[in-house]
Amino acid sequence: MLRRIVSALVLVPLTLGLVLFAPAALYLAALGVVGSLCLHEYFQMMRKIGLGGQPWFGHAGFWFLLIGFQTSIPATLWSVLALLAAFLVAMGQKDPIRDRVLGLAANLLGVFYLALCLHSAYAIRFDFGGKAGRDWTLLLLVVIWVGDTAALFIGRRFGRTPFASRLSPKKTNEGAVGGLLAGVLAALLLHFFVFTDIPLEQAVAASLLIGIFGQLGDLAESMLKRAAEVKESSYLIPGHGGVLDRVDSLLFAFPVLFSYLHLVA
Repeated sequence: MLRRIVSALVLVPLTLGLVLFAPAALYLAALGVVGSLCLHEYFQMMRKIGLGGQPWFGHAGFWFLLIGFQTSIPATLWSVLALLAAFLVAMGQKDPIRDRVLGLAANLLGVFYLALCLHSAYAIRFDFGGKAGRDWTLLLLVVIWVGDTAALFIGRRFGRTPFASRLSPKKTNEGAVGGLLAGVLAALLLHFFVFTDIPLEQAVAASLLIGIFGQLGDLAESMLKRAAEVKESSYLIPGHGGVLDRVDSLLFAFPVLFSYLHLVA
């Protein structure tokens, strides 16, 4: 527990500092570093599953999309180019055809999983204006962090009913509901005392979406870990596991908030 607290005391201020003060280029670079670390852990799990893949292509494809999505060229074109490149890489391998296709699947899942979700994080921060982007990003982070913490403690104290036992045996319905409600409460407090420019109904609706998809993102990574038969994606962060373990709840929350803001902004 002490190592977990110490790691949080380092990572939380660093994250908040980037959101509050980092210029666009540095923010994008930081997201890229996070994505590369997550991809490293992802391909380690793929190897344990037996899918293989080509990590070098995964990292190159991830950066290709992350940077390309920020240009004026349509994102569809970048995505198609990455898809074609993945097929060409698979065709050029000397492995049996079945192994090539499995590697292709592993490559594409990793590239698009990280690139699409982290691109959304960048877009939330900078596509809706400096202040609004900062406020929405901070609200998302607080909702996820508070929800995750509340779900952990409520699940341990009151959890009785399994939530998704085959994917994550320790999660319970009580913890999931408690975490969701705690995230909404955190959003309400932020609305009334900090981010008063965010309309109340938007704060509530967004926090519900963030909370729901945050839990789905956690389950998605749990599914990968169960398939790989590992407890953590790595042990890079003392007391917390891997980088992917720390951002899994954020990954699905970013694109759903980005989509929501496009509808209401």
